[in-house]
Amino acid sequence: MILKGAEILKKTFKKGNIIVRQGDNKNKNLYILRKGRCSITRSANNSILDCGKIYPGDIFGELSMILGLERSATILAIDDEVEVEELNKLSFLEIIKEDPEIAWTVLTKLAIKTQLLDEVRSEMMHPEVMRTIIENKKKGL
Repeated sequence: MILKGAEILKKTFKKGNIIVRQGDNKNKNLYILRKGRCSITRSANNSILDCGKIYPGDIFGELSMILGLERSATILAIDDEVEVEELNKLSFLEIIKEDPEIAWTVLTKLAIKTQLLDEVRSEMMHPEVMRTIIENKKKGL
């Protein structure tokens, strides 16, 4: 699909395919999930953390695209057929020139993610949660 200089690539993935790999420094594109579901995982302290699911209409990869950061999580196709639209920064800028509402949608989704992370961080700072983490660490869990 091409929209006045903006190229949107459509890609299909099968169950078990990795769409984005945590730590990848090369791919800086943004994705829009159009069909199927994906899982989000992060590797930290020799553990794989389940960070949730992505559903049709959700976007991912915006931090890498906007800030140029390496991928912060791995995105894995969990349905038999997963379809995404992929666009690079230049294409994204062309699209938001045509339709500024898209920029607002991305900003809103970023704000929601930030709010959720703030809530998780607040919970993690609770003394009882910290004690449990420390005790589990001592036990080797």
